[in-house]
Amino acid sequence: MKQLNVPNMLTLFRLIVSPLVMPVLFVYALPANILGVNLFLAFLFVLLSMTDFFDGYLARKYNQETVVGRILDPIADKFLTYSALIGLLAAGKIYFYWVIILIGREFFIMGLRYVALEFAVTVSVSLLGKIKTALQMVCIAIIIANPYQQLGMQEPFNIVEMSLLLLTTAFSVISAVVYYDDFMRAFRANKQRLPWEGSNDQHE
Repeated sequence: MKQLNVPNMLTLFRLIVSPLVMPVLFVYALPANILGVNLFLAFLFVLLSMTDFFDGYLARKYNQETVVGRILDPIADKFLTYSALIGLLAAGKIYFYWVIILIGREFFIMGLRYVALEFAVTVSVSLLGKIKTALQMVCIAIIIANPYQQLGMQEPFNIVEMSLLLLTTAFSVISAVVYYDDFMRAFRANKQRLPWEGSNDQHE
């Protein structure tokens, strides 16, 4: 069972717990808006988020990188983010258009990565993308912890939350544009035609 090492077990833990436990806890516990409960759930989310760092760190440090880990890690990340956002939406803690933008961005990037994989083109993760991921995790944790959404923008907690939402959305959109530009340059460098470019054989 070479593939089932500690890094992969952390990934599997995140993959299983995120969709099965977090939405249930969010839907049934968050509407009460009890600060202690919110903080506990925010801590749980941060704990799950930290497994993303530790599985990669341990895999590199102890030379335990595997094919299974490379496949499951991004899937587990998406499960964590989607489960949290959908759970927050169901609990009435976030407006639906934020969820549409943030999840829609992830599907867009996933689609580009799939096309790149099909054509054996490598596009590296940008610094903006890493910043977006960090901001998004902090933002979600703050939304979970915040019991004061109903009080409006006079509450400092809500100002912090809104600022983080705007920053996260901005970095999500900008990093997606940067990724798309890098993606297009990689294809042009390999002189490959994209599937949606048609059959015109003109050359530059």
